[in-house]
Amino acid sequence: MEQDVPYMPSIKNLHGILDAVQRAAVPEAFTVDFLKDLGFTSSNDRPITKLLKFLGMLDSANRPQTFYREFLDHTKAKSVLASRIRAAYDDLFTADKNAHTKTASALKGWFRTKTGAGEKVAEKMATTFRSLAQYADFSRAPQTESKPDSDKKPPAPPLTPPPTTKPLALEASLGLVYRIEVHLPDTQNIDTYRAIFRALREELGT
Repeated sequence: MEQDVPYMPSIKNLHGILDAVQRAAVPEAFTVDFLKDLGFTSSNDRPITKLLKFLGMLDSANRPQTFYREFLDHTKAKSVLASRIRAAYDDLFTADKNAHTKTASALKGWFRTKTGAGEKVAEKMATTFRSLAQYADFSRAPQTESKPDSDKKPPAPPLTPPPTTKPLALEASLGLVYRIEVHLPDTQNIDTYRAIFRALREELGT
């Protein structure tokens, strides 16, 4: 988790902003003018942009990302937010997996120790987190996010016995080809197959 944790100077309109975001179309960029268009003109509301960046919903140029678009789906908006809270405040959830149930007063000390912020700023960090947690739905949010497919190990190949028929081709010096078919026993003992092929090599001089 970043030590520069964004916060809202006032959480009075935080839930209202999140509701308005869900009702609006996806903007090209989440700007102050867009926030005003949503009906929030106070300077206390403008840090929502930094907060959405912190949650991974906007990029560095304030452009909406995949999680922002997923948040617009009313059927899963609150669970999406919960998963983003877990990711953004990962150190807090490592310290207490039930951090989203704690009061702002109980969390203030942790934010102050983690970020080195003063008491008032740490309190605002805690109240912002608490307000986000109250809006989110942690009952359906995954505890951990799945890794990209590129990070996953491929499944081990199944253990299967060698084929029961093994064609061996020997090419003579005159260009003739002799084909010998060996009917192998149906067994799981690999040593049996090794013994058969070793005997063939000895007999054929290969």
